[in-house]
Amino acid sequence: LKSYSREPTPDNVQQIHLSMARSTRGLLLVAALVLALCGLQSAFVGPPSQALRGDVDAKVAAVGAVLAAPEVAHARLPDEFVIFAPIVDVLPLIPVFFFLLAFLWQASVGFR
Repeated sequence: LKSYSREPTPDNVQQIHLSMARSTRGLLLVAALVLALCGLQSAFVGPPSQALRGDVDAKVAAVGAVLAAPEVAHARLPDEFVIFAPIVDVLPLIPVFFFLLAFLWQASVGFR
């Protein structure tokens, strides 16, 4: 922190005014953003007593997806691609290998 003398010099006064103007601009920007978000909320969200139009359809779709998940896990490849089945079984694990590679890389550079 800068220490100011008891009698402010013109330079010190100017610096104080500039810092106050910057903080005021920041506060005005934050206040404007908060007001804009409040306005957006009232524009797009209905009253809590009303149900959204697709609410029931979304629940039915979610239940259907959960019930269909086991069948998707046992899906068969088309006959032309059965020879690639071992590769297809490994493909979902590739992102996990990259994640582990990131840790190996950080360990090699000393977790900087």
